[in-house]
Amino acid sequence: LNPVPVWRARVLLARGEVAEAARWAEGRGLSVTDEPSYPREGEYLVLTRVLLAQREPDRALGLLERLHDLAVTQGRTGSVIELQAVQALALAADGDQAAGLSALAEVLALAGPEGYVRVFVDEGAPMARLLGRLAAAQRSGEVALPGAVPPDYLDRLARAFQPPRARADTRTTPQLAGVASLVEPLSDRELQVLQLLAVGRSNQQIADELVVVLDTVKKHVGHILDKLGAANRTQAVARARALGLLR
Repeated sequence: LNPVPVWRARVLLARGEVAEAARWAEGRGLSVTDEPSYPREGEYLVLTRVLLAQREPDRALGLLERLHDLAVTQGRTGSVIELQAVQALALAADGDQAAGLSALAEVLALAGPEGYVRVFVDEGAPMARLLGRLAAAQRSGEVALPGAVPPDYLDRLARAFQPPRARADTRTTPQLAGVASLVEPLSDRELQVLQLLAVGRSNQQIADELVVVLDTVKKHVGHILDKLGAANRTQAVARARALGLLR
């Protein structure tokens, strides 16, 4: 379950070292004909990205479909979003632009209300191009985005792909500066949950205090960990303090 080797392989791909990433996947014994399991989902996603980089999207599609079906069956929304984003890239790369844009529009309906950004930005230039094509298709009326996609979501994603700008003005309050430094800002509710995590509240205590069900709190905690790049609550609180998100 150690995520470091997977992220190292993704860094290799981001640097264009496709052959090295492919050797890593081979060394892990990964094959497109495997029946994947959740603990190895990250590894198989690396394999699909290697195949995309090698211009073999057709070989990646079957594996992506099995991974996606497993994530849907197990109710893992975060995984569904990442997998469908890669599926959209694979479909477009395989020559089916309409299916690629349709898959991307569908995943934006899942990701937009929760404010996901980094999951798309991490896919790099291919995703930026596909998002650009989707925006153009929407403007021309060829594609209609699902109603769940926030009106400014495509613009937010487009800005996230732009080169980093100058640091926030020093007059910005610490909390706003911390929010600005995140690719995926925390929602108001997530900031509330974060404050309660910082004072040691359990999930059930947070649910009672905010008058929500326990599953809702668990989802918020998961989103907080993802957006802060933290492995656990302690890391999330430490990261939030460093960003000035906690009073």
